[in-house]
Amino acid sequence: MESFLDNSAGYLINMTALLLKRELNSAIKSKKIDLTTEQWAILNRLNENSALTQKEVAKITFKDNANITRIVDKLEKKGLIERLADPNDRRAWKISITKDGKNIRNQIEPLAIEVLKKATNGLTNKQVDDFNRTSNVILKNLMK
Repeated sequence: MESFLDNSAGYLINMTALLLKRELNSAIKSKKIDLTTEQWAILNRLNENSALTQKEVAKITFKDNANITRIVDKLEKKGLIERLADPNDRRAWKISITKDGKNIRNQIEPLAIEVLKKATNGLTNKQVDDFNRTSNVILKNLMK
């Protein structure tokens, strides 16, 4: 039995995100890459913005500090990121992606693109653009 909430933006966005994540995790595993979607998301952001603090990484990936600490520790052990002392704050570390991290990130990017293509199959470019615009409005509303 379907309820009103089953067709709500929140439910549909959450289910879509979960299924996208499942698809990408499956694609990553099929290529025998030892990385999770959460780890890839951090590598991807560090690839775009090098030398971020852990707090900045948490903010741009919408993860809490405890989660970021755990993920960053794993990425550092794998040699995919490095922590360097922040010259402006002795208590903070700057996190940067390594060459190996960039290589892994670049291997996964085409997989992510394929998952997005699968998800938007049958939609016009205008429908995808409209969806993206609408989703951005919802995100901005919730970030206030």
